[in-house]
Amino acid sequence: MRFDRKGILQVKAPVFATKWQIQSFIDKNRGWIEKQQAKKQNSILDPSKVVEYKKLAKQVIPSRVSQFAQKYGFSYNTVKITSATTRWGSCTSQKNLNFTYRLALAPQEVIDYVIVHELCHLRQMNHSSKFWDEVRAIMPEYKKQEKWLKENGASIS
Repeated sequence: MRFDRKGILQVKAPVFATKWQIQSFIDKNRGWIEKQQAKKQNSILDPSKVVEYKKLAKQVIPSRVSQFAQKYGFSYNTVKITSATTRWGSCTSQKNLNFTYRLALAPQEVIDYVIVHELCHLRQMNHSSKFWDEVRAIMPEYKKQEKWLKENGASIS
């Protein structure tokens, strides 16, 4: 179950699931659905300011990436600011780092966490224990930032 970009609930189910089973699943998760809808309604993202947000992201994120990369010995190719709606950041096998402009609306420590997360993918292209050890070595309290994203991310996406 997830909400698409327009806020419409999407439910994927196996082909053998009956309509009754699907409706029952939705009914059992009504609280979660309402909570997610409330988060979206409390969004601080102003669609008329997207150009400003992107400009801010381009000022803040690449310089922070460079600082962390230099300090911790990461080597990357490019940093791109995107309009992604389902990911805060990503790392390609070509060592390109991508970050959504929405990240610029998060607190600095959250921005830093997402940057560190993606930089660590340059060494570990997975979410193995080795990957999380890398993240933890740079940002020991990264779980606080993950929690912030989980609790508040919908307000900036």
